Amino acid sequence: MPAAAEPAAASRVPNLVVVGVAKAGTTSLFHYLGQHRDICSSDVKELRYFSPLQYGEPLAPLTEYAAHFRHCRQQRYATEVTPGYFYGGRPIAQGLRHVSPSMRTLVVLRSPEDRCWSFYRFVKSKVRIPQDMTFSAYLDRCEELHRSGSDLDRDQGEFSGLIKGCYTRWLDDWTDEFGDQFKIVFFEDLAADPNRCLKSICAWLEIEQELVDDFDFNVDNKTIQYRHPRIQKTALRLSRRTARVLERHQKVKRLVRASYYSMNRAGAEEGISAADHERMTNFYRSYNARLVDQLGPLGLTLPPNWTAPRGRGG
Repeated sequence: MPAAAEPAAASRVPNLVVVGVAKAGTTSLFHYLGQHRDICSSDVKELRYFSPLQYGEPLAPLTEYAAHFRHCRQQRYATEVTPGYFYGGRPIAQGLRHVSPSMRTLVVLRSPEDRCWSFYRFVKSKVRIPQDMTFSAYLDRCEELHRSGSDLDRDQGEFSGLIKGCYTRWLDDWTDEFGDQFKIVFFEDLAADPNRCLKSICAWLEIEQELVDDFDFNVDNKTIQYRHPRIQKTALRLSRRTARVLERHQKVKRLVRASYYSMNRAGAEEGISAADHERMTNFYRSYNARLVDQLGPLGLTLPPNWTAPRGRGG
């Protein structure tokens, strides 16, 4: 285990971490959880402190991690959300447990097809792939990397949209390490009824559920495509520089974002063809079948839309 600083050298570290997955509502969940009086959220969402363990690299001093929670007082839980942790599997799971033995972890899973499409739109909005790359061409590249076994390489992150929907590859690592201190939530449930979903999380955490009725359930981190690449790159740089301030002022953040996209939002957007739906369905079929077997002993079943026939559309 690559060692961080001695835990005693730090102040407070999390005992609740949302470990995944990207494009499954984790930004909204971060803000929902932070509204509970028994939960203190990190000063920014994605800390990525444990990510080096995925690549066999050492952790930074634990004091650097704890600094993101120095504002936390007597709340029962301190929490952070880093969606990429899930894909680190056992090394990251063990790292979390080592730093905080009482740690609880939670993952949000989304239909792999919908998640892949959303991730493609996300990396395009971040100017990480060409603006004119179609979804079909994106899948071509993902499949090419998958055949070569390099789709999980660190330098191919923008083309990991397909492989990172194969949740079955990492799930056993988390359930083995955390047991009933690991909870699975489905994005589809979170999106359809956030109040009910948050109450189920509060019940698992053994904290007051009724407070959820007063939560603000605005959706955060919607992906919007841009019209002008240069303006988008400038906006992204400014967003990174002001992230910590805007996290503390969500209403201002939403106003700034709305104003920006009124100027630089793209017009008509691409949809998913029936052929590309079929490609993804075929790719994920065996992985989802294995996932069903893993979820059964946990008393869980896949949401209906994961296996429903798909037509054309976005």
